[in-house]
Amino acid sequence: MGIKDQFQDKANELKDQAQKAMGSARDEADERGRQAQDRARQRGQQGRERGQQERGQQERGQQGRRPAPDPMDELHDERDRFQS
Repeated sequence: MGIKDQFQDKANELKDQAQKAMGSARDEADERGRQAQDRARQRGQQGRERGQQERGQQERGQQGRRPAPDPMDELHDERDRFQS
């Protein structure tokens, strides 16, 4: 095996190492991206749930309230009472 072959073997070895490193870096980046998407989905879901809870509390708070009486209804009641 000549010197040229040794250099070629070393070059191929370094090339393979570089490709593996690039591949693992790409895999790590993909995984970080997936994790970020998962976290964003979870935050979105939590926000939707929180909004639904707040709307539910607002609706429950309004159920106990009565609408304000209409002054015209009182006038009609008075008129009916005097006509009888």
